[in-house]
Amino acid sequence: MSKISALQFPTLALSESRLDYYLKASKDSGADLVVLGEYVVNSFFIELLSMPKSMIKEQSEVKKESLIRLSKKYELEIIAPFVSVENKGYKKLCLKVSPNGIKSYEQQILMPYNHWNEKSFFSNKCDKYKLFTFSYAGLKCALLFGFEVHFDGFWKMIMQKKIDLVIIPTASTFESQKRWEELLKMRAFLNSTSILRVNRIGKLKEEWNFYGDTMFIDAFGEIQERLGSEEEMLIVEPKKADEARKLWCFEKMIKGFDNQ
Repeated sequence: MSKISALQFPTLALSESRLDYYLKASKDSGADLVVLGEYVVNSFFIELLSMPKSMIKEQSEVKKESLIRLSKKYELEIIAPFVSVENKGYKKLCLKVSPNGIKSYEQQILMPYNHWNEKSFFSNKCDKYKLFTFSYAGLKCALLFGFEVHFDGFWKMIMQKKIDLVIIPTASTFESQKRWEELLKMRAFLNSTSILRVNRIGKLKEEWNFYGDTMFIDAFGEIQERLGSEEEMLIVEPKKADEARKLWCFEKMIKGFDNQ
């Protein structure tokens, strides 16, 4: 069984009661892996800009302890984007919390735009791009942050490693629903991999409307399941992508480009 639970939330309060409720529901539904969207454990980026460092640190530490405690309580693995408070700033990570410990993935390409400049706020550094991979229930899985989806280099590695499932926590907003749908369908199809995109919800001021639309796309580029714009849980059961790879053979055809 390879069920995965995608939890569509706004930023969670310090109390762990709501997360506890949904993690229990996830376990009861047969899932052993749970995924949260970006800026669910922590406040959204533009809120962090005006928050004291001490407050961000408290938020991060309390939420991390909750993730560790609840992972052990329900024997779950939990994937959760996370703001790490460092001596000289902050790092944007994604935690993979399990009953046996924690692994972390540091975002490698951050948004550099005037209205959303994570690159200047976080101290993430990358000398050489790499792909964060892990196994789950017989599947080869990879993890990308939402912004990293736009860069072909990651997808080349995904194809080369024959990844079955790419998990993508996002904080997509504005009027980008259709663009994200087409982008992810294209990435899934051309790379013969299924995709689980987990987006956050919630509204900040008038312009920042996080619309949800968490979705699961199979390795043929077809949307199999999706959520709306409310707080919801999606249970999916991904399969290996062998059938799509065998049918389309894209990874075999592209090998000739490596020598040019």
